[in-house]
Formats: sequence, structure tokens, C-alpha cells
Amino acid sequence: MHNHMRNFYFFTFLTMMLGLSEVMAQGPWTFTNDNEIWASTGTTANIAAGAAYSTLTINGAGNPQIVTTQANVNADLIDHVSITIQNNSDNLRMRFIFKDATGTSRYVDTDITANDSEFKTYTINPGKISSWIGTINSITIQFKADSDNNVAVDTPANANFYIDDITMLTPSYSGILQNSSFEDVPGDLANWSPNGNTTQLASTPMAISTTEFSDGNQSAEFTINSVLTGNPPQLWNSYSWSMDPGPVDNSSKLTVTWDMKATSLAGDPKVSPRWKMNISSGAVGDATQRATYGAWKSATTQWTTVTNTKELSTPTTYDDEFYDNIELGFTLKNGAVGTKLYIDNIITTITGTTLGYEDVSEINPSTIKAFPNPSTSLLNIETSDEIVGMRVINMLGQIVIIQKGSSKRLTTSSLNTGLYILKVTHKNENESSIQIIKK
Repeated sequence: MHNHMRNFYFFTFLTMMLGLSEVMAQGPWTFTNDNEIWASTGTTANIAAGAAYSTLTINGAGNPQIVTTQANVNADLIDHVSITIQNNSDNLRMRFIFKDATGTSRYVDTDITANDSEFKTYTINPGKISSWIGTINSITIQFKADSDNNVAVDTPANANFYIDDITMLTPSYSGILQNSSFEDVPGDLANWSPNGNTTQLASTPMAISTTEFSDGNQSAEFTINSVLTGNPPQLWNSYSWSMDPGPVDNSSKLTVTWDMKATSLAGDPKVSPRWKMNISSGAVGDATQRATYGAWKSATTQWTTVTNTKELSTPTTYDDEFYDNIELGFTLKNGAVGTKLYIDNIITTITGTTLGYEDVSEINPSTIKAFPNPSTSLLNIETSDEIVGMRVINMLGQIVIIQKGSSKRLTTSSLNTGLYILKVTHKNENESSIQIIKK
């Protein structure tokens, strides 16, 4: 998984100088009355456009495939691809092939079902290959007979594949997290990575739930197969957020708020956030990284919002250290065998007095409302414009909270009682500000 740049403002510039290949860059490609930038070159297979999807007929080809050299995918921002097909053949494998910056072909294999009666969507992760970087133009989607990668079979008679959709899945960012609500990839944890040894991961496997969620349509699911008395496995975001506007010291605090639910309270299942940071200066000893563990929070059998606020690292011990990035993870401990625990809708904010300074003399509340105001813990933002970030500034002009992403909720529990200015940056680059009160 790649570490991406922290500012994600997406703009599309379509001018008369752009050709069709640029207009179709990165997809999605929906194959409606058109094969778009895809062709069945290189084999005897044939692709034909239809009103709702295209049909790739095997026609005796050993490697039936569709190919493009005009994908124009920004692999630094995109890790996953979803492909929707109906397989009307006996073949059992799909191969996603791309050419990297050196012109070398790389691939990811995915098992598929045969002789489908309906369309199915498969999610592929080329981002796990280190050379999936930069701009990717050459992509091939190829079909093979089986997991041994034998050549495709042309059975039953007139065997083919219906190609309905190819979509590059753009990740979302909120606070210090990528994919904070587990929604980026259907049925997949995406960038969230289970971490532990074989015994640990077997004790508590982690996956996506599409039946339990507090926000959107998915959540992270922990299943307790056995209760470990030692170190439990961890679920890490696999995205290191660069401190903005620059390195911060250990007096700054991280507030993590998340929704949580367990199917049983037997054994008192608990979850703790944890984070690891790169030390940019002032390291104690030979350390290059610092890890911190948040407080354990007990689950309930209903969706409940919990909050944990803690200094980035231990006060006094690491007072000279500054950190320039941070990655968040979660750990589950205790509980009873058979219990499932779900996590969703994670909100993160960094609070401190070393985050920079801003003018607080002007207020521009034109497009936002905040409630409840005064607030004690959570502030809800009402606006018709998409949010890309928020900052809270005290009356001395010190930036005390930075929150990136599209979330319309801000955790204020770590603030001292008093008056602040909330500045909201919108996707259209406009900025709104309003006075808020922490009580």
C-alpha cells in the first residue's frame, strides 16, 4: 500500500485540446453502446458493444482479453479496481495486467465463478505491487481456465464474457485516515491491514461487514475464534499522514472517536486505538519511531460512539521529540469465543499549540452552521458545500485543531473551555468561519 500525499483536491480540466482518451481517463468505463478505450487485440477473441454491456466472445482464443493503452490511471492515488462481469464460460480465473514505468508487465490474479446467471463484481488490488506507481496507461484484463493459469477453454458452445463496468476506486481521506468509514472498496478492508503472527490472526480474523454498520454500508468486523492472554492482533490503517503544517511535539494530543458494537458482552470485549509516528528530531536514544497506546474502551451491544484523547507520546519522557507523520491502528482484547465486534465511522483530530498561527479577526459564516454551539464533545457542521478540511483557532491565533477530510463532525472534547474560531475549507476552495464555544 502506498503512502499518499496528504492534500487531495481533485480537479478535472476538459478543454478543446483533450482527445477522447483524456476524457475517458481513469474511467469509469461502463460499456454502454460503446467499447470505449478497450479492444480485444492480440488474440482471436472478439469484443462487441451492446446497449447495456459489451460481449467478449472467446472464439478459440487461449487468452481472451480486452486491452487499452489509454487508461491514464494515477496509481499514486488509486490502489483498487472493481470489474463487473458475467462469465458465460467454464473459465475460473481473471488476470489484471499492467505495464509499469519500465514497460514490464505485472499482474494480479483473481478467481471467478463459472457459468454465471447474473453479473458479479470483483475487486482487485494492483496497489499491492510496488511498481503500481505514477501514470499507468497499459492495462489488460485476461481470462484463463483455472488457478494453474492454463489457457482458457472455449466451452460451452459460444462461450463469452459480458463486460459491464471497470472502475478505478479512488480512496477517501478524513482526519489522519484513509478510508475512515471502511466504504472505499465494496466487501474489502482496502488499505486497512491486519497485523500479527499466524496464531494471533487466527484467533481474531478481521474482515469487512456489509450487514452491520453505523455509517454508510460497511464496517470493520473482528471475530473472536479464541481469546489470547498475550498480545492480540492489530488492524492498521496502512496510511501515514504527514503532519500539517509541519512536525509537532509530544504535547499535542490525538483525539480518536469511533462507533462500536459487539454481539455479546461476555468477557468484556474492549478496543484500544494506537498510533505510531516517525521521529523527525529530538529522538530519545536511537529510536526512529514512537508508538503510543490509547485507553481501552468497553463495547456495548448497540452502536455507541466512544472517544479517546491522549498526548501523542508520554509527557516528560519524550518532551524533545517532534513527529512528522502518524499512522493509526486498533486492537481488540478480551471477549468470548464467537463474539463479533464492529468498528465504524472513525473521526480523528490533532490538538495542540504547535500547529501554526492564523488571523482570527475576520468571520465569514456565509455557508455554514455549527450545532450544538456551545458544545462539550462533538460539533456538527451544516453546509451545502463539500468539506475538505477544518481548523480551530484560539483567541491568541494559535491553531489548536486540524482535521482533514469530508467529515461534518468535529471532536471538541480536548479543547479548554472558551471561545474559538472554526474555519472550514470547501472543495471549491472557498473558506467559511464561525465562532464556536467550548463549555
